[in-house]
Amino acid sequence: MTLIINRNIRRLDLGSTALREEDVKVACEALRHPSCLLEALRLDTCGLTAAGCQDLASILVHNHSLTHLCLSNNQLGSEGLNLLCRSLRLPHCALQRLILNQCDLDVVGCGFLALAFMSNPHLGLTHLSLNRNPLKDKGLKLLCEVLQEPCCHLQDLELVSCQLTADCCKNLSCMIARNKHLQSLDLAANALGDSGVTALCEGLRQPDSSLRRLGLEACRLTTDCCEVLSSALSCNHYLTSLNLLCNNFDPSGMTLLCSAFSRPTCNLRIIG
Repeated sequence: MTLIINRNIRRLDLGSTALREEDVKVACEALRHPSCLLEALRLDTCGLTAAGCQDLASILVHNHSLTHLCLSNNQLGSEGLNLLCRSLRLPHCALQRLILNQCDLDVVGCGFLALAFMSNPHLGLTHLSLNRNPLKDKGLKLLCEVLQEPCCHLQDLELVSCQLTADCCKNLSCMIARNKHLQSLDLAANALGDSGVTALCEGLRQPDSSLRRLGLEACRLTTDCCEVLSSALSCNHYLTSLNLLCNNFDPSGMTLLCSAFSRPTCNLRIIG
């Protein structure tokens, strides 16, 4: 009732609160009320499952002020994500930031997300965090196919520890080159290797790439990829932050990377 009576409440953080299914129903009933103007809802680590996603999905349909939803560390699975994506496909969904870290999502879940982006050209989602989900290369390829479309307005994509390999990097490269809105991409803790980064560099070289921040921490990179990476950085006038921590570069590799700083217009900051 407080959410309905007090129209000044804009953010609600219930993180690490054990919620029963009936608790979720009661909360969602209030959140669906026309008088509720909540903008941000955090339900991370609340013991939620797919069973509660039907009620959560209804919020996205009826609450047109909610723009930020965090459901991290809940076992939603692809079944739960499917229910949420049904609402994302509706043209009046206002959600802009969706955080689904460690929610037991896989390739099937990626298919539901891809369908949501494809079905709703007006979807205003700008931040999507899928860290620590076993999406694997096949799942990411499904996402990349739609994220490179002109109607996609995603600006920030987090894919830390998603069991990705070099096999998905060509798709990522195409997304980097074609998505005119994407500014931040975090691929940390994935086994991309030198061949994967070499494929990514094709996208970084494209003049229309809008990427500003790229995370490649702990991606099993060696000095063997430094020359091609340095060459790509020299061509890219927009990238300002590159995280290369916890990779296996020797001094000669770092010298090659630092040579990218020689261009007069360089604003790049390398973390490594």
